[in-house]
Amino acid sequence: MDSSSVSINGTSTSLFDETTISWSGTLTLVSLFGIGPLIYLGLYIIKVMKQRNNNDDNDGNKNKGKEDQGVELDAVGVKEKIKEGEKGEKEEKGEEAEKKKLDSGEDKDNIIAEAIIIEDNIMKEDNIIKEDDNGSEGENWTSTQYLFSLIGYAIGIGNVWRFCYVIAQDGGSASLFAYIISTIFVATPLFMYEMLLGQFLRLHAANAWVYIKPRWQGLAISQFVMLLIVQSYFVMIIGYTVPYMIGSCADPLPWTIHPEGSSGYWFQNILGLEEPSSSTDAIDGIDDVAGGGDVSTLVEVTDLELQWNLVGSLLFVWIIIFFSVSFGKKMLADITYVTVCAPVILMIILIVRTALLPGAIDGISFYIGKFEASKLAEPQVWANALSQCLFSLSPGFGTAITLSSTTKKDEDVYKAAIITSVANTVFAVASGFAVFSMVGNIAYTTGQDVADVASTGGQGLAFIVVASAMPTFGGAANSVSAIFFFMLFTLGLDSSFCWQETLTSSVEDFIPRLTNKKPPATWIISLLTCLTCFLIGLPYATTKGNVILDGVDFFVGSIFLLLVCFVESIVLNFDIGWKHIEYALQKATSGKRSLSPIYKCCRLDFHILVPVSTFGLFLCQMYYAIESPYLPDNLNIVTLGWVLLALCFVLLFIGVQDFNKYGSLVPIPDDFPHDGTVEERVEYWSNFDENNNNGNKKKVITVDKDKKGETGDPSSSDILAHSNKDVIVDDNDSVELEA
Repeated sequence: MDSSSVSINGTSTSLFDETTISWSGTLTLVSLFGIGPLIYLGLYIIKVMKQRNNNDDNDGNKNKGKEDQGVELDAVGVKEKIKEGEKGEKEEKGEEAEKKKLDSGEDKDNIIAEAIIIEDNIMKEDNIIKEDDNGSEGENWTSTQYLFSLIGYAIGIGNVWRFCYVIAQDGGSASLFAYIISTIFVATPLFMYEMLLGQFLRLHAANAWVYIKPRWQGLAISQFVMLLIVQSYFVMIIGYTVPYMIGSCADPLPWTIHPEGSSGYWFQNILGLEEPSSSTDAIDGIDDVAGGGDVSTLVEVTDLELQWNLVGSLLFVWIIIFFSVSFGKKMLADITYVTVCAPVILMIILIVRTALLPGAIDGISFYIGKFEASKLAEPQVWANALSQCLFSLSPGFGTAITLSSTTKKDEDVYKAAIITSVANTVFAVASGFAVFSMVGNIAYTTGQDVADVASTGGQGLAFIVVASAMPTFGGAANSVSAIFFFMLFTLGLDSSFCWQETLTSSVEDFIPRLTNKKPPATWIISLLTCLTCFLIGLPYATTKGNVILDGVDFFVGSIFLLLVCFVESIVLNFDIGWKHIEYALQKATSGKRSLSPIYKCCRLDFHILVPVSTFGLFLCQMYYAIESPYLPDNLNIVTLGWVLLALCFVLLFIGVQDFNKYGSLVPIPDDFPHDGTVEERVEYWSNFDENNNNGNKKKVITVDKDKKGETGDPSSSDILAHSNKDVIVDDNDSVELEA
């Protein structure tokens, strides 16, 4: 059936036959889509003008430089001769010292040479290529670009619909309290640890896990497959907004004149469900909200047919993603500025406008005005809150590692993690005010209870409940509709950009390891990954696509993601260690930043809260999935979900044959001030030339085989447990024998 038509008593009628062009909606939508290109064009013009001015200045100084060239060359020649003489003297002294050392009978076992050999063998075996020390062809994020990318990644569509539904169904303010606690003690720490790991190792996620220990190559592969699946259906969710943005250009809005209201428009025109019989039963209580009265029950079709409107939407979104991520981080950063700022501005507009609607105060009171303390005693409330904050910040996908691997070495990722987490939470809470103001207005208009209207969760909250509230804006209905669905569109794009960047980087890491060849150009890999995800996403653009999406999301994007987060916490605890995380943070900030002020709190979430909560929630989800099928009316889709979950689970064990192989993490010194004062930390790190201008100073440490494991890094303690030796650690994390 054509998506623009409906069937009434066997007669097909086009919705657009009853509509005209809304110039307010059209101009609003065109303006919104034109903001990005205009800003990018302006930035490009400014950049060209600056380059032209710099070139003029360089040309002016060129002649002056030529005059001094002869004198400079003579000076350079003299300096080179002096350096050669000094080098010869140092070599002679070094030979004499080495001879004395051998004559004295000292231990000749060079444990550091052994460590370097092991690391080199691992790097060669796994074909890990680090280009320009960051694995991304030398292109790094600036501090602003890095922060905007993280915020855009964290703030997504789920902040608008899923967050509000979770808060509403679990006791309002009580659920919000559980969400904030879970965010502080579980989601944010795990997110921060990933960021620190990526910045410290300067490797993308796929290579980082293998670098830590070869046995975790299964984690890298399964994480990649999980992200490939999630990205494929997530882009389809973004695509759902496209027909609504187009519909915002019609007057009246097409879902307002559908015989079954916004619910019928969503299930029949967008998703492709038919309407075989009449019934007074509404779908999940939604039709009473949208249309009222006796309605036709929409049922699932039996055949799989492509919905060409969704195929077009899917292709449209993938084209945008490809051109945004395929031509360098500079272009992606410029686009991210728009896709992050635009939703914030649009959300402020929506909050102000919806607050003026009749009944808005009732919806807001339902949202935050009630605090059912008894709800905090229910495990399911905490499980829902934890799952929401995990899925919102999205640790476990490896994206935070990949983004952080190309930021500056001295970037304060601790600060960036806190800002990202706070921005994510504030935006989610703010969106609740806009959404529940509209929910309160619907309840006021239809005479229903706010709780009944708010019971619609997930996609239905945005595409049914909120869509049905648009006519309440009167003459501004089309403009507000365009603003709202464009906001959802841009919110989804930010997350998909970062995920696509992670997929492309992972493929670039896999190719040399599997083929011993250099990967092709980034845009070629990006084209292949985008095309692959588009093809994988086509089943979600069928008549049963939304049900397939729901099932795959539950088994892969929910259950397996929790397992991956748990496995990450195991890697952090046993193969990286707490002190290594603290070392990475202090190294980036020259000792000025530390987890020590909240040391006990951080140790609690690092060792207990993160692994226990993620694994506990994983077991709960598995129990519910086994106890009662998630989609009892679609057992074939449930079977597909179990197969995909089993596939990802099996991939975790790919590296088990390398279980006892050494990792490549270098040791950290025993005298490292992990719990020292600011003065002690700054003094310690002043010995390293990367963080100051004091020259190439190096810190001497002593590794004692009787203190195995005290560095907090089992990998390094395994390597260094063979001998006592003085080690010199420089700013590039390399180790060498003390001369």
